[in-house]
Amino acid sequence: MNSVERASEILDVKLDTLSEFSEIDPFNLDNKLTGVICRQSDYRYGALVIFRVNDEECEQIIYGTPKLHYPFNKKGEFRWPDISQIEIWDKLDGSNVLAFFYSHNGTFYLTYKTRLSPILKDGIYGGFLSMWREMLDLNEWIKLASISNPEYNLSFELYGYRNEITIKYRISLDVKLLFGIRRFDHVVRPPSQLFAIKDLHLPKKYVVSDSSDLQNTYLSLQSEMTGINEKVDQPIVEGIVMYAFCNEPSWRLFKCKALDIQKLHWASGGISIHELWTTALNSFENGIQDIDYFIDLLREEYTNEQIERSLSKVKRVYQDAFHHNEFIMKVNKMYFEAKKEGFDVSKNKAETFRFMSKFFDKKEMRKVGSIILKGENL
Repeated sequence: MNSVERASEILDVKLDTLSEFSEIDPFNLDNKLTGVICRQSDYRYGALVIFRVNDEECEQIIYGTPKLHYPFNKKGEFRWPDISQIEIWDKLDGSNVLAFFYSHNGTFYLTYKTRLSPILKDGIYGGFLSMWREMLDLNEWIKLASISNPEYNLSFELYGYRNEITIKYRISLDVKLLFGIRRFDHVVRPPSQLFAIKDLHLPKKYVVSDSSDLQNTYLSLQSEMTGINEKVDQPIVEGIVMYAFCNEPSWRLFKCKALDIQKLHWASGGISIHELWTTALNSFENGIQDIDYFIDLLREEYTNEQIERSLSKVKRVYQDAFHHNEFIMKVNKMYFEAKKEGFDVSKNKAETFRFMSKFFDKKEMRKVGSIILKGENL
């Protein structure tokens, strides 16, 4: 039995949801991880089965951030489980980073991954490793949170206009803790049940006045968020996540998006440009620039018929997203170099842009300024 077949048996998924990997852990450079990653769209999304560390057998499962679902079906009919407790938190729009431990020869090692990659990495398609290292240097609490919750892999969101997806954040780059996934059985716990976590390290929490009428609460909050976005030129709120305790070991997660954001995802006429754009950006998180891989990700949500009907749009949006992402990553890289040289746009704007202009054409500098200063769309 090969590694993919073994992982299929362990995770109880089909073979075509699995891909092999062999990567050096950038946070523990003496370790090479070899195994299989899963794309099954449920609690196994992004899960790893590590078979070897440094070519030594040490089979272990790493559960990651699960797929979030709406509490209603395709007809719009709500289907609420029997819920005894509810927590509602802001839904941030960035890249998910999982902090996880793996073991080798009796030692546990802490490292990080994006949803569909086994490790964090840099490349011309995304500077996720560099951005995360920057956040670790500025936020000692990130590592402390993992050490204080050794039973859990921790799910974080890396967001801001230097890692723009849809929402227009004014902050350059930041990170918040979302929730924990228990290592041995993928049980999800909201941040309120984790240790050594301060409120400022968490997304905004909503007060639930009446948890007995969840549908009304859901629609009321959705209307509130939609109203916020209607007052501005570009959306500034994506949605919320409802953490529901259903008298089961694991809390269940339901997403709720502002109506304008939801409509972008559900636009008629095949697959919406917004959904293609978001999926394309997400496809770069593991360092792969491959349109076939991008289409594989689309198949997780859409049928082959839907993809075929939108194929010309799929190819066009993918290329646009690639060039957009490539430019943003170049700006991030050069701005990082600028800061190493002592430049900071908040302190010496003119000098900073003079340094940046060494690496960009004159006609590109307006775009560079938009990314650094305001995070506007290119």
